[in-house]
Amino acid sequence: MIGLIIGSGEIKNYNVLIDLAKTADYVICADGGANHLINIGINPDLVVGDLDSIDENTLKNLKETNVEINKFPKEKDYTDTELAIKYLMDKKVDKIILVGVTGSRFDHTLANIFLLRRLLEKGIEGQILSHKNTIYITDKKFVLEKEEGYFVSIIPLNDEGAVVTLKGFKYETDKEEFSFSSTYGISNKIIEKRGIIEIHKGTCLVIVSKD
Repeated sequence: MIGLIIGSGEIKNYNVLIDLAKTADYVICADGGANHLINIGINPDLVVGDLDSIDENTLKNLKETNVEINKFPKEKDYTDTELAIKYLMDKKVDKIILVGVTGSRFDHTLANIFLLRRLLEKGIEGQILSHKNTIYITDKKFVLEKEEGYFVSIIPLNDEGAVVTLKGFKYETDKEEFSFSSTYGISNKIIEKRGIIEIHKGTCLVIVSKD
C-alpha cells in the first residue's frame, strides 16, 4: 500500500500531485498541505496538525465534506509531517511519498529528509518529491532509471562514511570509500538505461536533481 503525505511547502506542478493522489491508498495532509489539495478539487483521507497554516476557506471545505481532522496543540513534540508519518506507519503501508515538505525553512526541510531514515529502519520505502529533486535514503542495492538532464548524488550519512559500487554511471566505482562530509559523490550521471547503486557499508542519501 502507498501513502501520500502533502505538506504546506512549495508544489509547482499540480498535475504531478493529481497523479500521486489518484494512485495512493491513503492521502494525508500535514496541516497547510490541505490548501494544495483543495486547490485541485481533491479531498484527503485525513488532515493532521495544529491547523495554523490552513486557509479559512480550506478549513470550511474540509468540514463541509466531513474530512477527518486530527487537531494537535501548537506546542507539541513532533512536527505535523512526523505525525502524518506515524499515522501511516500504523496503517502498515509499504511506501510513503512526501511532497510539499521542502521550502524556505531549511530546518524543516532537513528534518523531513532525515525522516526518511526512520522509514528505512522500519522497512518502508520512502521518497521526497519536489520540483527538481527526488530524495531517497538507502543502505542496500538501489536502481534508478535514466532521466535525461538529471544528476545523481550519493551522500553518506554515517561518520564512518560508506562503501559504494556504482554501475551504469559516467563515474563508476567498485566498493569504493565515500567519506562522510566529502563532496566525492556529487553530480554523477546515469549513462546506461539504468544506474545501479549498491551500498556495501553505511547509509546514504540518494538525490536525483535537475538544474
